[in-house]
Amino acid sequence: MRNIVQNIADDFFKILRFDKNDWYSYWKEYRAKYSPLIENYETSMGLTEDDIRQLLQSMSRPLLDKLMQYWQSVSRDQKLFSSKLVSKKHKILELHREDFTIFLTGLLGLKDWTVVNGNKEKVILIDILSLWKKNIVDQIAEVAFQSVKSFRRGETMGSYTSKKQLFEELANQIEEIISQNNIHESMEEICNLLYENISYYNWVGFYLTDFDEKNTLVLGPFVGEPTEHVKIPFGKGICGQAAEKKTTFIVQDVSKETNYLSCSPKVKSEIVVPIIIDGIIYGELDIDSHISNAFDKDDELFLKNICDKISQKIRSEE
Repeated sequence: MRNIVQNIADDFFKILRFDKNDWYSYWKEYRAKYSPLIENYETSMGLTEDDIRQLLQSMSRPLLDKLMQYWQSVSRDQKLFSSKLVSKKHKILELHREDFTIFLTGLLGLKDWTVVNGNKEKVILIDILSLWKKNIVDQIAEVAFQSVKSFRRGETMGSYTSKKQLFEELANQIEEIISQNNIHESMEEICNLLYENISYYNWVGFYLTDFDEKNTLVLGPFVGEPTEHVKIPFGKGICGQAAEKKTTFIVQDVSKETNYLSCSPKVKSEIVVPIIIDGIIYGELDIDSHISNAFDKDDELFLKNICDKISQKIRSEE
């Protein structure tokens, strides 16, 4: 597979070798080395030479020093994680088209990411200076995922959407989905919405109680790799335990879980949230992630809210 993510930030940090009065001179060297990317970035931002000079002069050398030291300590892992996160959703991001590359670098701190024309393909420039100023450099893999999704929608620049903001936006869309569709259609659309928009949700599905076969869950709508677990007894695995105990289960490392039904060696963590109606388990929402320690309280509250909305919808259809 081709190298989707490249790190060229070291060349940006060479600016620190110069006196600040010469930073614009070095910027021109940087621009020439990565022609036509930096020039096209300047054009997309509508910047004049005076604008660039002023932006460079407004930068703090201590700030850039700290960023450089931090980036050198994490850049390898962040590059690999960014590539992994994007590659995991290769179908929805249409990676087969091979029409873009992501460059991690330093720019002028104006936007978190910008799409520019390269020599042969589009290049998504992710500005680590912009992320550093917002204290979100550790979210660069998520920025990479979001930038590609936005690029596929035809957007040419943007900023990171926080997890809280993303969940709020998705919650509004889910409320609309549930209001406009029957319960089965709602579950199908919810699976698609979560899978397509949350980078670390690598399998999203519903298990529903089989009321003809006592204490058994059957596989409902899902998105992700096929699973052999189309029926699960209550108490068996994470899903079965959540159904039996009528409570949410979060497993941050499935390899340490003794009562676990393995679907794929790729799965590292899992969250299961029950759908309860009048004290009876109707089903549950199951999420697998290929990342360890993927889920937190925000995920739990977000998914519980979805299950509550589904419970209300089922009651309204009875």
